[in-house]
Amino acid sequence: MKHTASYIILLTFTLLLSNSASADSTQLQEIEIQGPSDWEILVIDQSTSSPNGNETFSDGDFVTLSVLVTNTGSQSINGSWKLESLSNGVWNSPTSQNATWNGNDDQISEITLGPLAEGTMTFRFEIKLDGSTINISQTREIIVYPNPVLFSSAGDSIIAITGEPANIGDTITASILVKNEGISEGTVVLTLYDANSTMMLSGEPVMISPGSSREVSVDFNFSSYGEKQFHWKINSDLGGVSPDLTGSHLITILQQQQVKLGLSSSDWSASNGLDIGYWISLTDGPERKAQVSISEFESGVSKELQKFTITLSQGVRELNIQISNPSLELDRIRISVSPLSWTSNQIPDLDVQLISPQPIIEISSCAQNPANLDFSDTLVITCTISNEGNSNSMPGEVSLSRVSDGYIFADSGLSIAQINIGEFKQISLTVQNWQDEGTTALQVKFSSDISTATGSIAVQANQRPSDGFEVPFDPTAALLGAVSGLVLMMVILAFWRVATERTPDTERKGPDSASRIEKRRERDNIEASCPTCSQRLSIPGDHVGRVRCPACSNSFEVGVKEKIQVNDEAPRIEENSEKENLEKSAEVSSTSDTDILPCPSCDQLLKVPLGKRPVMSRCPACRCEFMALGGDLDA
Repeated sequence: MKHTASYIILLTFTLLLSNSASADSTQLQEIEIQGPSDWEILVIDQSTSSPNGNETFSDGDFVTLSVLVTNTGSQSINGSWKLESLSNGVWNSPTSQNATWNGNDDQISEITLGPLAEGTMTFRFEIKLDGSTINISQTREIIVYPNPVLFSSAGDSIIAITGEPANIGDTITASILVKNEGISEGTVVLTLYDANSTMMLSGEPVMISPGSSREVSVDFNFSSYGEKQFHWKINSDLGGVSPDLTGSHLITILQQQQVKLGLSSSDWSASNGLDIGYWISLTDGPERKAQVSISEFESGVSKELQKFTITLSQGVRELNIQISNPSLELDRIRISVSPLSWTSNQIPDLDVQLISPQPIIEISSCAQNPANLDFSDTLVITCTISNEGNSNSMPGEVSLSRVSDGYIFADSGLSIAQINIGEFKQISLTVQNWQDEGTTALQVKFSSDISTATGSIAVQANQRPSDGFEVPFDPTAALLGAVSGLVLMMVILAFWRVATERTPDTERKGPDSASRIEKRRERDNIEASCPTCSQRLSIPGDHVGRVRCPACSNSFEVGVKEKIQVNDEAPRIEENSEKENLEKSAEVSSTSDTDILPCPSCDQLLKVPLGKRPVMSRCPACRCEFMALGGDLDA
């Protein structure tokens, strides 16, 4: 009986709860809260408590929020509403009020809030019915601007991204144009945040003057690929940054581009030097700059040969290295590629192992022609030259020499082009007028820059014939003596001519000598002295007139002689022979009372001591011969 009563009570309570839940669900469906976008939010002027007409919300403003609640049912519903706000991550104290919503009636709930805080604020309007555990609510966000607004967007309120498409490690730039609307200059900076609002990095601070706009930017990159979302915001120590200068952006990062390095060919020969062909490839993506370094290794010691920058495009690029005369000790070449200002895969170095060229030249099968060689015959030596090495030879010279004294038959040498690997060549060396008797050992030698080779042959020649005419002296010595005698005769003849043209003195003067000197003077040039600068000039001997000095540009006359006073009558002298000589010398003579007297032909001043006069003299300038007389002959 007791258990039956308990069962009845439990069943009754369950039915009551079921009816209550059903009623709550029905009433909640009948209550409707106006959509958040239709809420009326008015900024209130604190002095008049009336709306001031502003359409934006600023830090410190008070607002009136009106929300329309509708009861679509026929019965009244009792409950309460609550409005709470979220600012800077903190829920503020709510405002609540009990209310009754009549059937088929609308009711406006009005709340005044303030002061607002700068940033994004969230309003949540919530209704709770009496006796119900279930609530209904609507939320709305508003942006509260700083007061005053110092920095705002000068264009679109979104950041511009440069550097896309971007690969891992590529530098990307985010930028936005910011305007200073204040009255003093201020500094702003663009900061990036990850999805968890953790700051990643900031750009350089930018100073903006009042009324000016400047671009604010930040460079960044990602170390992994895929879609990357980040938040951005303009910050300033002065504050006053418009909420428009914040947002989020989604970017796609591609995998890093791959660079590969490989060998195309390698050839090292003695004639052409070292030639290495290699290639560098780049996977799909933009052009990339890379640095190529080439080093050589000689006996384990490295030395950088060259380093240069190259621009790679997607695909394969062929390059080559040429070394005209590498060291034979060179054992390998290393090629390295490094990306410049971008991230790539690990690029392994390319090591090219080298084998130095070694042409092996051999001279063999040498034979003489003719086999029966006589004295003064023409000898021809024929040999086979071959290359059994791993490289073509360099061009070289082939010479023929006598082993006994090393004498080289110069006329028999010849130049030979390179000898290729495995090549056999026939060479012939010719000696004109063979002068040896019996057996003579000869050596054939090939010489080039990197290799030498020799071959030998014993030449058999007949004895020199004993009959025939032979000169009993050395013809070379005889020819040398004849040439020496001819030279000696020419020297003697030159001395004799100088002696015969010597200036005669008073005892040897005569008409024949004077005639020869006069003829020579007429056809030779003479020297004249410039009266201004004493420059010596050479002019034709028969020239009469003005002459210009090239040194000082002075003009003067030549060939016009001043009249030299010569006494027509000579003093009487007891000896008749002396009188005759003085009369003859008066025809061409010059007189002075001092040791200096002028030439009667060119007025050149000469020094003839008075103690030696009268004497025949010759002017060194014009070669005129005249009698130098003392002053006592003047009348």
